[in-house]
Amino acid sequence: MNIIESFKQALSSLRANKLRSILTMIGIVMGVFSVITIVAIGNATQSYMDNEFAKIGANVLAVSYKSGNLNSNDILKNDDLKAIAKVEEIKNVGTSMGRSGTIRLGDKTRNASVTGVSSQYKDIMPTDMAQGRMINDIDNTMRSNVVVIAEDFAKANFKDEDPIGQKLRVKLGSGSSLNLTVIGVTKKEDSIFGDMMSYENQTVALTIPLTTLQSYYPWADQLNYMYATVQERDKESLKKIAAKVIRILEQKHGNKDKYYVEFLSDVQEQLNSVLGIVSSVLLVVAVITLVVGGIGIVNILLVSVTERIREIGVRKALGARKKDIVFQFITESIILTGLSGSVGILLGILAGFVISSAIKIPPTVDVTVVILAFFGSVALGLLFGVYPAKRAADLDPIESLRYE
Repeated sequence: MNIIESFKQALSSLRANKLRSILTMIGIVMGVFSVITIVAIGNATQSYMDNEFAKIGANVLAVSYKSGNLNSNDILKNDDLKAIAKVEEIKNVGTSMGRSGTIRLGDKTRNASVTGVSSQYKDIMPTDMAQGRMINDIDNTMRSNVVVIAEDFAKANFKDEDPIGQKLRVKLGSGSSLNLTVIGVTKKEDSIFGDMMSYENQTVALTIPLTTLQSYYPWADQLNYMYATVQERDKESLKKIAAKVIRILEQKHGNKDKYYVEFLSDVQEQLNSVLGIVSSVLLVVAVITLVVGGIGIVNILLVSVTERIREIGVRKALGARKKDIVFQFITESIILTGLSGSVGILLGILAGFVISSAIKIPPTVDVTVVILAFFGSVALGLLFGVYPAKRAADLDPIESLRYE
């Protein structure tokens, strides 16, 4: 029996039991669908995070406190920014300070997140501007009452008016009020969480000069952390720069083991590692689904062997060899899993695009995984089709002809 004839007979046998064939395929379809979807979403999410970190830069370090008791002499202050800036390898040093407040908009009061930033912050954490400008040196030197707002906030509250120059009144958690003038509007970026929360329920994000915000609090120049960009990118150089920064701070404050330096590239690696673990666990579940689907194929083919005992006896009596019988049943199994894999791949790619669009991240398709998924499903058909095929081939032709 040649391959084409065996293929035709296998298709004929599967068409004769359409419903059973479809139900058998569902297990493999779901397994391949799960694999493709999980890989697509995992790759898309990792690509999104890599792009977000790329905007900031892998050469950004963050200086903060170690957990433990701190005294007043340990607190980082504005002067520490200048001290770190003198390190040869460091290009920019900046910081930010966040406080909560409320903002009055017409007859409604909204929660506000007020972030004070140093003038260098825009170079360390780049932000695309839709209009106007970001906080600069003059704003911090003059402690100006200016504010940068988000694009969606500007569109919702100023409609067709130009937001630049508009006035906002913000009440801080300390009880103080700020009368701010809008100088800039940041571009709206697609969120990985999409529009899960309506705009009316979101906290209003406001960015003002660091010195302006500090002037309303008694600990005016105390900092929670500092950011800096460095010229080097390799691991060893970054470690040396981190050690140099810590040494300068410890000498300046006369303490030990109070500070630590973390590079955003390390954070990126940690996030990628966590994402990889989650994806791997989900892939294991998907593979289990594939195995269950494969067991279903074994079961159905064994039923098929039982139903076709007499047919097998007739074929053997007419000269069919064992390898012909084996080849036919394995061909049926491979066709089942091959079709199932193809359907699962198409559904998985479609689901990946739909989910990526829903959570607003660029969809990705890993061609290698698609090819492996298809040939994996075919291999699954070969693996799980061997036992039923051998059982059919080992049937005694005389006993088979007597079978009713």
